[in-house]
Amino acid sequence: MTIDEWKTDILEKIRVGIMAIDCNYNITFVNKGASAIGISALSVTGLSIFEVFPNLKESESTFCKVIQTGRSVIDRIQTFVTSKGERRTALTSTFPIIQDGKIVGAYELFEDVSAVTRLADELETLRREKGIAKRKQPTKARETMETNIIGLSKSMRDVKNAIPKLAGTSSPLLLYGETGTGKEVIVNAIATDSGCSLISQNCAAIPENLLESILFGTTKGSFTGAEDRKGLFEQADGGILFLDEINSLPLTLQAKLLRVVQEKKVRRLGDTKEMSINIRFIAATNVHPSSLLESGKMRSDLYYRLHVMYLELPPLRNRKIDILPLTMHFISYFNEELCKDVQGIEEEALVTLKKHNWPGNVRELRNWIERAMNHVEGSMITKKDLQQHSYLAIENQSENFQPSLGLSLREQLKRAEESMIKQELERTHGNVSKAARRLELPQQTMSRKIKEYDLQSYVYELKLLNTQN
Repeated sequence: MTIDEWKTDILEKIRVGIMAIDCNYNITFVNKGASAIGISALSVTGLSIFEVFPNLKESESTFCKVIQTGRSVIDRIQTFVTSKGERRTALTSTFPIIQDGKIVGAYELFEDVSAVTRLADELETLRREKGIAKRKQPTKARETMETNIIGLSKSMRDVKNAIPKLAGTSSPLLLYGETGTGKEVIVNAIATDSGCSLISQNCAAIPENLLESILFGTTKGSFTGAEDRKGLFEQADGGILFLDEINSLPLTLQAKLLRVVQEKKVRRLGDTKEMSINIRFIAATNVHPSSLLESGKMRSDLYYRLHVMYLELPPLRNRKIDILPLTMHFISYFNEELCKDVQGIEEEALVTLKKHNWPGNVRELRNWIERAMNHVEGSMITKKDLQQHSYLAIENQSENFQPSLGLSLREQLKRAEESMIKQELERTHGNVSKAARRLELPQQTMSRKIKEYDLQSYVYELKLLNTQN
């Protein structure tokens, strides 16, 4: 196989769609990945892009823009109708083809994101309906679960004492806590105490290329397929907007958020008019702010603007005195949810809980109690109920690595490495890519280490456990 044949074979087999055109806008190449949006090479090669996409206007075409300017257009959301009448949405990047210093065409990489945009539309519809319809009254147990802050430790007493002060101001609040420490519970309590409406958005849950339109809203005609739609800033007007995992925002979007926080003005994508908004901003991060600033993952000016009020939630491993009251709280909750009549937890089972290091914090404890409540047969949760059908060995996994004088240095380093990998996999709920990034390892190396330490089933169990959250 020649080099050209080898390159063509690669282009044909990759899953990303590729289309190339000449300077007359006629299609010269389409790979098999383009079939994801209903395009095949046999049916479109040689045709004009305006024949294949009959509703396409030259002024809106990224192909035309790239050929006319010679500049690439990266990460554009485009909605179009094919010649078969199929409506599709794709994330595209378009680049010029240059030979001997002249532009001879352009090629585009695209990925079908129709399902994601449909989901965003459905979420928006549900959000509007939720704002219009009468809110269903929560059960007493669920209402307590969402707003009650449980804990006897001094650190949690300090958090509870801070709620009235945090609720009585409109200043921005930055909240830090590890995953599972209950950041959303705190925000719900603040909103309830202040009497303000609350809109929450996890910044890590939405693709970066869609997040800006969800936050700022869109104007009809701002890009192909765009409609007039309120963003979260407008929807939260007069209340609280809670942005969780704000550290997931790209730096460019952090700069735009800073302007909104400072000036309380917002402009929809594609619009020329600004509108004033009255929002209380609460932002949360599961990575300590100092680490974010040192790594450059958070703009310092945004940090200082949000850090008017600050609250740090302690991890459960640092307040194990709270395990018993939390456990009793969850037992009460699941008694109502599961129609049980469990009275408490046996001492041996409580000791088992206190031995655990709780990398998943309160959320992890809640899941363990829920599992135990499904298995308990008597009036008290036993140690057997905690471990029955458990995916992780609660006592073994919590043990920190301890050096052993009976092992060589090489063996002890391997044990330490395995322990660190398991801890990061646990923190990321089995997300290998995220764990590799946190450990600053190439994903290929991480995958090799998982195989080396026979952790494939461990990863599967973590993911399976996370689906029950």
